[in-house]
Amino acid sequence: MSRFLTSFFFSLFVVAASAVELLSPPLVIVTDSTATINWRTDVACGTRVNFGLNAAQLTQKVEGPVSATHSVVLPDLIKGTTYHYTVGSARQKLAEGTFTVGVAQPSSVPAAAAPSKSILERMKDALVPAPAVKKPALPVPVRAPPTRETWGSISSLQDHYDRHGADFQSKSPDDYAAQAWQFLQRAKAGSLSMKWDESDRTLRVFDPKTRAFAAYNRDGTTKTYFRPNSTSYWDRQPGRMVQPAQLPFK
Repeated sequence: MSRFLTSFFFSLFVVAASAVELLSPPLVIVTDSTATINWRTDVACGTRVNFGLNAAQLTQKVEGPVSATHSVVLPDLIKGTTYHYTVGSARQKLAEGTFTVGVAQPSSVPAAAAPSKSILERMKDALVPAPAVKKPALPVPVRAPPTRETWGSISSLQDHYDRHGADFQSKSPDDYAAQAWQFLQRAKAGSLSMKWDESDRTLRVFDPKTRAFAAYNRDGTTKTYFRPNSTSYWDRQPGRMVQPAQLPFK
């Protein structure tokens, strides 16, 4: 009988542990280049935020420690850009939402008080020790891939940076290349104008708000990134207008 009760309460514990509940909605705090997302759960569990420029393509993630109080920082974001995100753990999505970098987010609803435990829950706690909580760890930073993977011709990077880096307040050739990669991610999310030129296998991207222009090779590596002086520069570029689903690369 004692073995049966132990097995029964252990099964209850496993079921309860798999059903994590959100105690407070995510609170997003943004700056001009970062976002901090905080939320609480009823039990300690893994910490994960998936995010991206398109709700259907949350390709980037940041993970944190096992805890009931969760907080992650998303660095190197683009000011004025709206991001989609989900919060939860590796096994379960608990909430989703959006935020815009550089724009104050609405205040979160006050967290609900945790309900009192029943007699059965207290008995379960007495039989099974609580899982150990790992020490807090710094969130994994999310950055552009290495420059050698994003810039088409490394030998030309210094020249492009010298001529155009000031257009984007770039701090170094690597920073300039990373910004060009981020510009492509915005285009792939559908927020920028794109032309595909089959004759030389070049993708051209333009942002009419900032006048930023970039050209990319067929494999997605950058050819150039700058702000043209002519207002008709984009109209004179060859190629046909395309949507993200029509791109030759992912």
